[in-house]
Amino acid sequence: MKLRVAQDPLIKLWQHNDRLEHKMIELRLERRKKLEYYFKLNKNLRKTLYNLIPVIVKNSSNPKLMIQAGLYRDILQRFILTPRIHQKLITAKDQFAINTTVHNIFEINELSGKFGNPGMVLGLQVSMSTNPDALISLDKKFNSERERVLKNNFTDVPKIWSIPLFEDIETVQNIDNYLSKIWEFSIQSRSIDQEVRTRFSEILCEIFIAGSDLSQQVGQTAAALLYNTAKHKTIEWLAKRGLTSNIRIKLGCGEPMQRQGGYYADFSSKPAFVKTETTGKLLFENLKESTVKSTEFAISPLHGVFAGGDLRTLQSAIAEKVRQLTPAERSQLYFHLRKTQDFYRAELNRASEPFIDTRLAYESKSLKELERLTLGKTDEVFNEFVDLTSKNFKQIIYGNEDDVVGIHVISYFLSRAMPILRDRPVERPSKSISTNKGQKILEIIASTIPLCKHGSLLRAISHNKAQTFVLGINQLSTGLFRALNQFSQKEFVGGSGYQLLTDRILPRLPVYEILQTLRILQDCSLKNVSKFSNAFPAGLTAFALLREDMDSLPLFIPLFQKELLRRHGVNVTEFFKDDKFITELLPTVRPDLAVLLQPDLFNTKIESLLGKFHRNISKAWIDDFTSLLIIPEKITYWREKVWALLEEPVKEQVKSFVELAVALNTLSKDIDTRDFTAAITSAKQSKIETSIAYLFKSGVDDSMRDFLSAAVQYLTRLPSQMVEVPIDIVRALKEVERILRIEEQALTKSKQDLLNFYLLQIAHHVGDNG
Repeated sequence: MKLRVAQDPLIKLWQHNDRLEHKMIELRLERRKKLEYYFKLNKNLRKTLYNLIPVIVKNSSNPKLMIQAGLYRDILQRFILTPRIHQKLITAKDQFAINTTVHNIFEINELSGKFGNPGMVLGLQVSMSTNPDALISLDKKFNSERERVLKNNFTDVPKIWSIPLFEDIETVQNIDNYLSKIWEFSIQSRSIDQEVRTRFSEILCEIFIAGSDLSQQVGQTAAALLYNTAKHKTIEWLAKRGLTSNIRIKLGCGEPMQRQGGYYADFSSKPAFVKTETTGKLLFENLKESTVKSTEFAISPLHGVFAGGDLRTLQSAIAEKVRQLTPAERSQLYFHLRKTQDFYRAELNRASEPFIDTRLAYESKSLKELERLTLGKTDEVFNEFVDLTSKNFKQIIYGNEDDVVGIHVISYFLSRAMPILRDRPVERPSKSISTNKGQKILEIIASTIPLCKHGSLLRAISHNKAQTFVLGINQLSTGLFRALNQFSQKEFVGGSGYQLLTDRILPRLPVYEILQTLRILQDCSLKNVSKFSNAFPAGLTAFALLREDMDSLPLFIPLFQKELLRRHGVNVTEFFKDDKFITELLPTVRPDLAVLLQPDLFNTKIESLLGKFHRNISKAWIDDFTSLLIIPEKITYWREKVWALLEEPVKEQVKSFVELAVALNTLSKDIDTRDFTAAITSAKQSKIETSIAYLFKSGVDDSMRDFLSAAVQYLTRLPSQMVEVPIDIVRALKEVERILRIEEQALTKSKQDLLNFYLLQIAHHVGDNG
């Protein structure tokens, strides 16, 4: 006879967890056996081939055998894995995930070392690093796990470095404070006979600053200055402690210039002018003899990964490009990168030596030398211009505090609708939040809106792709021309703002990339953005500023064209007439420069220029010029097809989100947070809240899902705290399910495949991999 007595829920939970733990241990053992098998197989193959070397030498006349032997590579000897985790994994209340990660890292190193491949994993990147205590906790776990492995095995395993990845503006600005806390821990945790800098070097080997993500927050110009300032602070901090040669700084960048220009610039160091008999005659007819002579030596400066000596990340598009290069080109690229990085690092070490290796008073001189190598010449006028560009960039993309949102909302839902081609997340993960339920809801909402306070909801790749490729708002130049207009109207000690543009502003901007991306990607008519005008509240500041930005283009494009030509070392004034490049001289320059120097930058019709060209211009030049000229038309064609699929579903999502965000922002200003937090703790869960878990079944770490869930809970709790319920809450509650479904995929599978094809066509014309 069964008594049917209910089980103790605590015992039931313990039994459930115990079963899962046993299953996890079984899976770990099974994985370990497979890893051992493959490591052993690789070792046996290596030994067999080594033993067969005498046989191979005897048969060296056999070409097939020699080719196969020559193609063999011990991949494991050339492969190093550097995983990346989010800081939240370390600071989470449940430490199971980070403990498992640390265990897996050392298990891989233990097995690889056992079979002749020591050090498969030497570092662990920690993204969104803001808290030095998290890195300290991770280092303690590494040391504890390493001691456990060494006790149980004779195989030595290497120590693991922690690599903080700085993506947050505030942390980047205060990077020296972050490092100082790690230094304090190094003092406390070192061995008796160990130097502090040696212990510090065991914890850190690299400081990774995400230039791409900074660019999404403040724009490329401000992000570049922010990176250089952080680099200067870091190098100075390291130099004073004798660590410059031990710790390296890496710039996280993507291929587009908006993401700090980590692309393969094949035009670097190429002659700017075409040398033929016809072009020679054209130059002599229109220019002075001295200017003609200077064109013989005019070459394009270094761009992309060729420029500067910073250690960079070479991401997917350039990685694919490098594989397609000839062996000679690939060797030249790697040789150049190695030489420039080694030279730059040697210069930093040289400038840092007086801080440690001499008793003479050279500190002030060394500080100036470090400033020259990292920041360059400090210019308050340029810094003021950078502030203007950052302010305009943020107001257009994220809106101001009163607007709550900006055009970024459109980019966000466009990105959500587009198929994912990379194994990287599209959305930015949510931040760590309070454990108190009421406080948690309020923190989630406050960490999302207004957008101007918190920036992008997307990762840099997806944000730039959605805004620039699809929406047609070139992210690299967003707000730039309005900032130039504002700056030109100011007065400075050295002259008017307009006069200072040529001497102190434009020389520090990526003019080639700005002109190129403007020409092929910018929708000057704002046709696509205008489709969403009814989805936003009337009088949105972002739209007005964006139109002013477009209106300022014709005023300053000629200045960019002159600066582009000036960087090639020629007298600019002779090539321009009434601020327009002389059309007859276009065939004298390379086709890629000619399309950027033409009087109308946005012209795509070769017919409008042919009548002014000399009849003997080579057909090859005309063909190359024409193929570049029509790229914007091709992009427009495919972009229209993309919008035929996305316009209606994305417009509906944007409208729903904007209504919700504006309502929440208005309500949150009128509600006392302490009263709300106290009330929600004792309140019962509503039916709507129980449906949230069903609608959001997946365990994806997504800030939008967290926001929508918190928004619904906030709206359903508010009426109980208010005598009069605003119409905004009533409207939102009536359409609560529609709000919760904002984050769902807007397209069917077949339409996603079609959209994927269209986007790849755009990427092909831009020179990206999609």
